[in-house]
Amino acid sequence: MSSHRQSKTPQPTPSHICNYSQPLVTSTTTPKSRMKKKSVEKARRREEVKQRERERKAECKSKHEEAKRQRVEEERLEAEWKKRAEEEAQRRRVMEEEEARKKRAAEEEAESLPREGPGQVG
Repeated sequence: MSSHRQSKTPQPTPSHICNYSQPLVTSTTTPKSRMKKKSVEKARRREEVKQRERERKAECKSKHEEAKRQRVEEERLEAEWKKRAEEEAQRRRVMEEEEARKKRAAEEEAESLPREGPGQVG
């Protein structure tokens, strides 16, 4: 886009001869328009920086939440593992107690039966 415009308004030439067929070229860029353009560009850059910062924060938050989910999942798995280990230990204790009870019962029964020794005739 050109920053100049052409005007058909008659203007004197350097030789002071009126030549109305030459178009007049004037600058349309004023100090105010340059300042406005700079201001707009500065605002655009500021907005881009803000957008990048928002994206960075969102990414950071996402990573933090993912790490938190992983910790929670690891804690859940560890608790589950401990629960299973405790249940297994409890089953073993019950089985050992049952075996000990059966063994005592068998020993008591064996003691209550009359013993036949080598000198006894039955």
